[in-house]
Amino acid sequence: MSVRSMASARLTDGRPQVFAGSGHGLFTRWKVSELPSAAWTNWQPFNFDHGHVVSLAAAPLTDGRPQIFAVTETGELWTTWKVTTDASAAWADWTKFNNLPGSARSVGVATLTDGRLQIVVGTDSGSVSSWKVSEDPNAAWTEWSSFDGPPA
Repeated sequence: MSVRSMASARLTDGRPQVFAGSGHGLFTRWKVSELPSAAWTNWQPFNFDHGHVVSLAAAPLTDGRPQIFAVTETGELWTTWKVTTDASAAWADWTKFNNLPGSARSVGVATLTDGRLQIVVGTDSGSVSSWKVSEDPNAAWTEWSSFDGPPA
C-alpha cells in the first residue's frame, strides 16, 4: 500500500487509532487493548467514498471523541467524528466541511489551551483557519479567516 498521508487519534479509552490514506482508499487500525504492549488490529477499510485522500489530520474534541479531517485529490475537505464518547462507538457520516474558500491541499488540526479545536487548511490561494466557537464539543465553527502562510 502506497501511503499518501497518515494521522493518529486517541480513543476515549486511551488506545491509539491510526488512519492511512492511499490510492486504494482510507484504512485504519488500532490497539486491541489499553496495554502499551498490546497488539494492533489488521488494517481495515475506513468508509470514505469521496475520492483519494491526500492529507489527513486528527484531534480530540473537548469530550475526548476524536475528529478526523481528510483532504481529497479534488481539493475537498471532509470530516467525521465518533458519535458518542464510547471508544467502540460508530463514526458519524462524512460531511463536507464549512464552505472552504478555494481548493484544499493540506490540513492540520490542534487543540487550543481550553480544549477547542482549531483547523488550518492550505489551499490553492493561501492558508485559512477556523476554530470551535465554544468548549461545547458540538459547537459550531467560526467562519474562515486568513492564516498567513510561510515565506515563499
